[in-house]
Amino acid sequence: MLKAVELEYPRHLSEEMDRVSRALGSTVGVRLFLDYDGTLVSGPRDAPLRPSEGVLEKLRRLCEAEEFSVFIISSRSVEELRLLVDVPGLGFIGRRGFEIAMPGLPVHHPVEKSAASELIHRIELEMSGLLDSASEARLENRGYSVVLHTPGSAGEAGRKAVQRLAELVKRLDTARILEMLYGDSTVEVGIAGWSKGDVLSHMLADADPDIVLTIYVGDDVTDEDAFAAVALWSNENADTEPWFMVGSDGDDEYVSGAITVLVTDKPRASLASLFVRDIHEVHEFLSSLSAIAAGVL
Repeated sequence: MLKAVELEYPRHLSEEMDRVSRALGSTVGVRLFLDYDGTLVSGPRDAPLRPSEGVLEKLRRLCEAEEFSVFIISSRSVEELRLLVDVPGLGFIGRRGFEIAMPGLPVHHPVEKSAASELIHRIELEMSGLLDSASEARLENRGYSVVLHTPGSAGEAGRKAVQRLAELVKRLDTARILEMLYGDSTVEVGIAGWSKGDVLSHMLADADPDIVLTIYVGDDVTDEDAFAAVALWSNENADTEPWFMVGSDGDDEYVSGAITVLVTDKPRASLASLFVRDIHEVHEFLSSLSAIAAGVL
């Protein structure tokens, strides 16, 4: 279980780029994790959104750098991500972490879904019968979860659909093995006890923060678990005192073993150490990483 930590307002990446460069120059390897929707691409989260060719080229360059291991993490499936982002050497973490595909290897599942799959299927079937045919609310089965999409245009019908889904889950999930995650226009019902934080802990289990730099970039509330897991990994597993925390008053020569970046147009309290304003600044960050990798690592 992750320890409780205090939320703070992160500093903009541009204020700390020199220290980020030193962190990159002080490591023998980088593990870069990039959220997909809202971080690499913008638009409807259920649309087949593909990064621009310029972004794909930046990812190719990073994947070609021997010191970099690059992963995309998303609620989309690994199969869909591979079609949207066809970059050799790229790793994929799909369905909110229930699917993991290391570069060149088949998909593996860190969590067994059999205990909940039948229940999720039943919730999908019963909820389908409760949706107003005139409403724009709709269901999506993601294998390890079912998602109710309620766009703003769904109005009152969408709010009623959310209420009906909550009542349905409460009635059917008597063993309490599911959880409900609320987004801006979605409600996801899925297997409880596995978050992006758990995924990052799983992916970093064999990494030494004294020689590996971990970078995580994400934009929504589900990424806060990942920010916390990366910070905890860095602080608990380092042989020395925790490295420089971005924005602290410590020695300028210290560098960070973990860099977490929130994507938000309005600064807010977060577990991330830095923030950028939009996906365009994410793309600029990728350009900077490519340049630093080519010139420093």
